[in-house]
Amino acid sequence: MTLEPGSTPPGIGVTPRSAGDDDRGAGSPTEPSGKDWDEPPTALMAGRPGPAEGSDSVAKRLLKRALFPRRSQPVMIGRFNVLRQLGQGGMGVVYACYDDKLDRKIAVKVLHAEIVRSQKNAEARLLREAQAMARLSHANIVAVHDVGQTESTVYVAMEFVDGSDLDAWLKTPRPWRAIAAAFVQAGRGLAAAHRVGIVHRDFKPQNVMMTEDGTVKVLDFGLARASEGEGRDEWLTSVTDGSELSSSHLRSSLTRTGTVLGTPAYMSPEQHRGEVATTASDQFSFCVSLYQSLYGAPPFAMHSYEALRADVLRGNVAPPPVRSPVPSYVFKVLQRGMRPEPSARFRSMEELLAALERDPRAKYRRVAALVASVAITGAASAAVFQAGAVEQCPDAHAELAGIWEPARAESVRAALRALDPGHADEILAVIEPQIDRYAEAWVQMRNEACRAHAEGRHSMQLFDLRTGCLDQRRAALDAMVDALTTADAARLEHLGRAVAGLPRLSGCEDVEALMSVIPPPDDAELKARVQRHREGLARAEVHEQVAEIQRGLELVDGVLADGEAVAYEPLRAEAYLRKAGLHMQDGEWSAAVAAFDQALWTAVGIGHVPVAAQASSRRGYLLAYPLRQPAQAAAELPLIAAFNRRVQGDVDLYAEFLLNAGTIHLQGGEPEQARESWEEARALLEQHDRLETPLGLNVLRNTAVLLADADLTEETAALRRRIVELSEKFMGPRQAERAMYEGMLAFALIDLGRPKEALERMRGFHAHLSRVGSKQARFVATLTLAHAEMMSGAAGAALRRMDEVRRAEPEQFGANYWSWAMLAAAMDGDLPAMREAQSVVRDALDEHDPRDRRHQLLLRFYARALRVAGVEAESVAPLESARAALAGSDDRADVVAAARLSLALGQARVRLGELDAAERDLHAALATFERSLPPRHLDLAEVMTALGEVALERRRSAAAIEWLARAEAIYTSTAEPDHAPLVRARALLDRARDDAAER
Repeated sequence: MTLEPGSTPPGIGVTPRSAGDDDRGAGSPTEPSGKDWDEPPTALMAGRPGPAEGSDSVAKRLLKRALFPRRSQPVMIGRFNVLRQLGQGGMGVVYACYDDKLDRKIAVKVLHAEIVRSQKNAEARLLREAQAMARLSHANIVAVHDVGQTESTVYVAMEFVDGSDLDAWLKTPRPWRAIAAAFVQAGRGLAAAHRVGIVHRDFKPQNVMMTEDGTVKVLDFGLARASEGEGRDEWLTSVTDGSELSSSHLRSSLTRTGTVLGTPAYMSPEQHRGEVATTASDQFSFCVSLYQSLYGAPPFAMHSYEALRADVLRGNVAPPPVRSPVPSYVFKVLQRGMRPEPSARFRSMEELLAALERDPRAKYRRVAALVASVAITGAASAAVFQAGAVEQCPDAHAELAGIWEPARAESVRAALRALDPGHADEILAVIEPQIDRYAEAWVQMRNEACRAHAEGRHSMQLFDLRTGCLDQRRAALDAMVDALTTADAARLEHLGRAVAGLPRLSGCEDVEALMSVIPPPDDAELKARVQRHREGLARAEVHEQVAEIQRGLELVDGVLADGEAVAYEPLRAEAYLRKAGLHMQDGEWSAAVAAFDQALWTAVGIGHVPVAAQASSRRGYLLAYPLRQPAQAAAELPLIAAFNRRVQGDVDLYAEFLLNAGTIHLQGGEPEQARESWEEARALLEQHDRLETPLGLNVLRNTAVLLADADLTEETAALRRRIVELSEKFMGPRQAERAMYEGMLAFALIDLGRPKEALERMRGFHAHLSRVGSKQARFVATLTLAHAEMMSGAAGAALRRMDEVRRAEPEQFGANYWSWAMLAAAMDGDLPAMREAQSVVRDALDEHDPRDRRHQLLLRFYARALRVAGVEAESVAPLESARAALAGSDDRADVVAAARLSLALGQARVRLGELDAAERDLHAALATFERSLPPRHLDLAEVMTALGEVALERRRSAAAIEWLARAEAIYTSTAEPDHAPLVRARALLDRARDDAAER
């Protein structure tokens, strides 16, 4: 039995290791293998050209080792073992190395040979770079660990960063908001450098890294210098003919006499004039880089150096392209940052970033304030102004530019079709309409928020809360679309459920809930940071949904690392809640409970009720089910319920509690309370049109598990049919989970005596799945189809199908499937195949405890196969042993299982002619079935058929007629007219009537 938690269940796939994972073997680090040399670089400074031949001695040695490897002599730079070359910067070559002392992979930058001509100068420059960077401890700056010199080689050891530089990152079309957000992170790194007196002097996209988790880090402070006490910068490169420098040259660093001078395309006017570079110079380079990245073209002429320099010195910034989605206020910020006079730019990077992040919603607030002021002049004039104010609310579709628009939708289509050409359209048909609806609902809600504020219906505080909530939902949508464009084959399984699980929008219009939240920080800058972190947590939740656990955890850890922000405790509680969810998705139960504890007690301490409710609910589920501590979970259930009563107005949150509470009841041996809890959750979701969600599906599935355990076959089949219909809406047939739901319905139909209906459904589903389904989905569906064929009388076809699957997937073909094959072979008369399967099943039976449900299921198929093959005697001993193991148990499941073993024993003994013993076993089974099963359960018909057969053997025609007529009545109430057991019961009934007539 598998129970679903309130949150998304653990994924099927396993997160693959990233390219940047430690590539060492079990022993000490060695020289990289050929594969390491052939792979494209994905770490620090990835994508840059390698050094020219002979550029330095280390490069020569590495090249020689690549051609003539001698793994017993690894290449070393100081104490660092070289793994592979990563790229080349303005001053040197960068290598991936391993530091035995610190037990970690690092990046080592080695000075170019021409720079090492003067050791004193080279060492001084690298020491300056290392010292400058070592002073900067910031999340958005690459950290320096060491600096040294060996064999005429001067090097700096620094943090190893997985990812690519922004120049490479931007080669893939990105939404403008994502580009701006990346540069804001880089700007924070520059601001941190400026605060300790460091000027970068060569800021450009190639000197900024984007890590795999979306963190941006500034690197290559090779031109950095302390801003105080420095003399005039020298422009040592003399360019007399602008034609000598192409556009690509203008974007490259220039060097003369061992001094790196900067990159012309990004240099400030003062740098072009040879004056001292200041923090304002970095600001200029930052704005040039961001302009070029946002608009796809540089802001100044690039056909020659003279033209570039003239534009820069005059401040001739090119206007943005027509119809650019980037708001006009962004261009104005960049234009100011590129003013020729340093004094005309922003006073600091912080001020520039604040202007760049200025919330465009501010104009909506101003409109509302004007509305309020006009209201005092009279109702008529206020009404006139309000009409104009509403018109000033622009359509919010523009706020989804680059997130969900035709171009982005096409990117998703192209990515999925490239990943899985045969199945992409099936997936898109499921997920694309859902995203369309979500985006349109977001726009309408955003428009309404503006109008409500402009008309004075909602206060500024409520407007901020609504838009903050909507911004988090937009971040989740953006992350989901990113996940769709970067999905790999392993994650295709999760996409349908993940899209359907996007955070609900209705919470952003729940005024009561919004107004009950803990107020945000008073400080405006801190308030903005908290909001950004909450948007990051919304993105982490999407990573949880699509099983990108590591990326999600890195985002959460980034939030928790911001000590100033998480001093605002609601954010800390929310971050730990998200961290716990990610660990829960990854099956790291203990880590999940620890994080839930952090979230719960932080939330309780500050009265953050929604977090306390959800953390306690999910923690209870983990204790009860995966960790198998139901007593502890049950003891805590009253407290969990108390927390969640406070959030009853939040339909999803309270339904999740009811779902998890049901699991706690069930694991504690209270199935009736579990069913009540799940039925309440189902009714609540259905009442609020939330049943067609992943949460609703989990509620239905858990309820179906409970109904099946209670042997309520008809109700189980009806509910499983509903599950299939529901899953089809947001999963499509590709997912193994969807195939499992189809299989569950097929088994329920077979239990009702409708194997041909099950066969027809599975044939249609399997045929469709053969075109679009995943490998795991086809495996599940194929074996279910084979089972339906066997139960419909096509045993030979079923056996062949099972044999094909077994040969293709031998490791997945477990003992339960061998028991099916054993029965199919017996039904087909293939005794060698039956004996082969019998050997596997017997070994599996020996491994299981007789009380184990798997043992009982295997044994029933085993006994049935032997009975069909006419060798019933072999089944008697194991059946008796299993029944004896269950004797004395008062658990309903054990009692019913023992009765089914008695039925199998009675049927075997009828064939063996042991009628007295058979009759005792059958009557014992019947007594239990009548107490425990619904009146139309087919097990009752089966035991009555066996008792009728015993009566016939004893020549008791009247008793036989009574038993067989009752069996026929049960069969005909649910089974198909030609169901084999029904046909057999009728044949025996006819025989009994004939016997009675003869007498």
